[in-house]
Amino acid sequence: MSDRNNSDNQNTNTIYIPPSSGSPYGHYHAEQRENIRSASSPQHNSQPVRPLQRQAPQQSQRPQQGTQSRPQSQRPQQGTQSRPQPQRPNQQYQDNQYYNGGYGGERYYGDPYYREPYQGQPYPNQPPPPYPYPNEPQRRPSGGGRKKAQPKKSRRKPRRKSLIGRLLTTLLIIFLLLFGVYSCTAMSLIKKIEHVDTAGRSRRSDALSRSYVTNILLIGTDGRTSDERGRSDTMMLASLNSKTDKVSLISFMRDCYVEIPDYGWDKLNASYSYGGPELLMDTIEHNFGIAIDDYVSVNFVSFANIVDAVGGIDVDISDAEAQEINTILQAEVNEIMGDGVLDDMLKSGGDLHLNGKQALSYARIRYIGNADFERTERQRRVMELVMNKLKSVNPTLLPKLSASVLPGVSTNMSTGELYALSLRAPFLLGYDRQQLQIPAEGTYYGEYTASGDALIVDFNSNYDVIYETAFTE
Repeated sequence: MSDRNNSDNQNTNTIYIPPSSGSPYGHYHAEQRENIRSASSPQHNSQPVRPLQRQAPQQSQRPQQGTQSRPQSQRPQQGTQSRPQPQRPNQQYQDNQYYNGGYGGERYYGDPYYREPYQGQPYPNQPPPPYPYPNEPQRRPSGGGRKKAQPKKSRRKPRRKSLIGRLLTTLLIIFLLLFGVYSCTAMSLIKKIEHVDTAGRSRRSDALSRSYVTNILLIGTDGRTSDERGRSDTMMLASLNSKTDKVSLISFMRDCYVEIPDYGWDKLNASYSYGGPELLMDTIEHNFGIAIDDYVSVNFVSFANIVDAVGGIDVDISDAEAQEINTILQAEVNEIMGDGVLDDMLKSGGDLHLNGKQALSYARIRYIGNADFERTERQRRVMELVMNKLKSVNPTLLPKLSASVLPGVSTNMSTGELYALSLRAPFLLGYDRQQLQIPAEGTYYGEYTASGDALIVDFNSNYDVIYETAFTE
């Protein structure tokens, strides 16, 4: 080596190794290389140079200036590539003995292409250890340092909203199932009813009508079979007021002297004989000014079966009424129902439990008391008692309705209208009920006519009474 390169190293035995030398073990002295080279060269006859023996300085002592002290390490065994832990030199060297830079930006001693000094003996033919990557992640020392506190995971408490949501979903499913069962049952019962298409009608354009009032004319006939029209024995208007939550049962007396469209003047019950339910609705609408769109008609047998289906009714009757019930049973009802003539006779009056046949006979009493006035009153009483029983209806009623009641019922209401009415039925049964008889007291007088004894009616006064009873908001 030239003196220029060693001019700054007179006080030390360290030789400057330029980066261009290409040696993978640049931390060894050039002097050692020269001694080894001269010992192995055949051109020199001089004694071989003994390699310098270095003693590793103690960790706590700093090497004296001017001495050559490097840590001594054992040569690795053949076939292994063990790499000892690097030790940073403790001497303070001049700036030209270090190479600045590197991947980490620090200064180091020795070969610029190798970060840490190798302390073993040189291996000329062994490749250098792999270079560390510039961005190689540093491993955290095991057992040392303070670990960063990890945030505690908060335990999610069950939300009340989720529980309420599941509860509402369950209730909704149950409701839909029950609604489906109810709808199927209702439709099967509705199909048992006889539907009659409404024939041509003669309507009154100024008849009283309100959107919150539904008028259904209930007709009880004295027909013995479903094919027999018979006479209208009961004519009762059921007005359902959704604003006042009231049901008004309005009975029209059969002896009202009225003008029947296209037939002239006659008793009210004659209109049913002339033209059936449609003509009866037109006659009431034309004379009393009340719009009626729908009707439900039942015969004797269906009426008795309805009372039996609800388990009968309890009525306080007099001895005279009990005797009249026995008379009607023997005369026609037992025969209509297919029973013996003396079946279901009553011994006396009192607070009695009546079956279907007895209740039918009770509603047909005409010659006890004030004739037809008390007759219509009995009919309304029976209707109200049946409605009270329907509030506590049980599933066992449905087969009875399907088999014995509904086949004897006829109506002009469509299937959709009947289904909508069935949905309102539980609410309608809870409405307050009020009764009215037409003609009202003080609005009529009796007179003999071409049709016999009849009631001459003040229609305007009865119109006002009906309006105040059934159409008030």
